[in-house]
Amino acid sequence: MNKGLSLVELLLSMTIASILVLALLSMNTLGAKTYREARDSWYCMQSLRNAVVLLDTDLMQCGYLLPQDLRIIPGHDQLFIAGTAITSSHNGLRLPKTLPPPLFSVVRAANDYSIVLDTIDIDNSTSPDYWADIGIISDSGGFVISHTYSRGNTLIPLTGKAAVTVGQRVVPAIHYELKSDGLYRNNQLIAEAIQVFDTTKDGNAVRISIQAGYNGISKEISYLYAFR
Repeated sequence: MNKGLSLVELLLSMTIASILVLALLSMNTLGAKTYREARDSWYCMQSLRNAVVLLDTDLMQCGYLLPQDLRIIPGHDQLFIAGTAITSSHNGLRLPKTLPPPLFSVVRAANDYSIVLDTIDIDNSTSPDYWADIGIISDSGGFVISHTYSRGNTLIPLTGKAAVTVGQRVVPAIHYELKSDGLYRNNQLIAEAIQVFDTTKDGNAVRISIQAGYNGISKEISYLYAFR
């Protein structure tokens, strides 16, 4: 005759099966959590890497052909680095054959929200070195060119009030700014996870502190870049 399971054996089997199911669920939950943490950590590190690579590239070229005292303007949530970014429409500053460095523009007229320069082509390359959304560094500080600026015009509107006076020197600059959704370079998002961006001048160097965060995961980097 076939012998069935007793009530005790049935309960014991169900208990063992339940323990195995719970163990598998716990392992799956732990694995999913580990995966999410690794993914979020990678996302933070990738954001930091994107920011540092571009910063180092711009700092390495900082002041190229430009006045050394107009090299950088550090600050909370932003940084101005003298120079021009290489884009599809600009090859960067070039050493002119007739005009020796340092190269710069001179302010011919100014009011609170705009300036007029003597030239927008400081290296005589026939390509304007100023365009909308980039920064400028003057003898009185750093400012951002308005998005409404028409490239090639010597009249340059600014995004905020600027205490620039006639006769001051001006150079184009790469502008980094931290906004609510990440770190921007010349008004283009380059790193979404960046939450802290602080820069300070330290003698002949700039100290940069960057923190990235996502889903409770936080990564940060702080380093000193010394100019040569």
